[in-house]
Amino acid sequence: MTRSPRFFGFLYFFIATVFVYFAIQQNNRTEGWDFFTILLMSVAAIDYMIGFRYFSLASKQKKK
Repeated sequence: MTRSPRFFGFLYFFIATVFVYFAIQQNNRTEGWDFFTILLMSVAAIDYMIGFRYFSLASKQKKK
């Protein structure tokens, strides 16, 4: 059973949003930008990038 690229796009966007939420909580707890906060934001940025790529792939498949 294969899933559509749009499903994975939404999945990665959800995961990235969770990482952003955790990064905000970490920033409020430590009152500054520490290594762990930057790491969480980096992972969220990568997840958003992957989500955009899946949405791009879905639109390319739709055009075919």
